[in-house]
Amino acid sequence: MSSEVEIPCVADAVSDAQALIVAFASQEGDMVDQHFGSAQAFHVWSVTADSAQPIASHRFGYEKQDGNEDKLKPKLKWLVGADVVYCGSIGGSATRQLVALGINPIQVKGGPDVDELIEALQAQLNGEPEFWLANILKRKRNSGDDRFDLMADEGWDE
Repeated sequence: MSSEVEIPCVADAVSDAQALIVAFASQEGDMVDQHFGSAQAFHVWSVTADSAQPIASHRFGYEKQDGNEDKLKPKLKWLVGADVVYCGSIGGSATRQLVALGINPIQVKGGPDVDELIEALQAQLNGEPEFWLANILKRKRNSGDDRFDLMADEGWDE
């Protein structure tokens, strides 16, 4: 699906700051079939209302689901720059750490196809996004370069 791109983190692969950057915990990149902490691979897409492009993927070694938090560090570091990560399951600690990085974890059951999840996201981007997605989109809009212009308009001063 997406080619292996050697990058230090997802943010280095992002070219459209307004696109939704979505990571999938997936062995082959076609379905969400991995637990976050023991995921052997993540595949990342740049998603807009009318397009979706794979931008990066990264493989991690085999990890047991044993509660060892050290295995989370390389995954969290690599995912910096993503907006959303879909996984088959995820623990509370990993969830808190992702949220602290500004990444919204979404747990999905039954190994849904990546293509179907992307289509569902695009439908929301073209219509009324759910609350969680609306918050991400608002944050992305507010983090643009025009925020300095807005501060100047409001009389913000150092």
